[in-house]
Amino acid sequence: MEEQEQTDPTQDSHLEESKAESHFRVFDLAASAAFRSEGPTVRVLWESATARLLLLALQTGQQLRQHRTSYQALIQVISGHLLFSLEHERISMRAGTLLHLEPHVAHSVEALQDSIFLITLIGPSSESSGETAASAAPEPAVDAQRGTGGGDD
Repeated sequence: MEEQEQTDPTQDSHLEESKAESHFRVFDLAASAAFRSEGPTVRVLWESATARLLLLALQTGQQLRQHRTSYQALIQVISGHLLFSLEHERISMRAGTLLHLEPHVAHSVEALQDSIFLITLIGPSSESSGETAASAAPEPAVDAQRGTGGGDD
């Protein structure tokens, strides 16, 4: 009987830990990124009805051809050096650089060095739009996985 009483609090503690873990996630970006010689690597880390978090890895010389997204985008370089091109602007982005991009702006990306970057896509709330982050297929995720590196949404 005494052993059961000692076991029960441990089980309750374990359940509380499981509950607490469901309220957050920790991402090891360096461990999650993988380079491919065939083309850019895109990994969906997380998504909800209104947002999507993508991790991309491009080797030197790899590109995401010009494309658009219907979402606001925050692009953060984790490592490496990227050249981010808009219609009339070129932005050099190194580790620690964060860029905000409005929806529907045509842009392309080229890796000047092996680079890892994080894209946070923020869409309209699901209440104001019937579209979800998953159904809209924003950013170059689909095309980059195919190796084409871009396209218009």
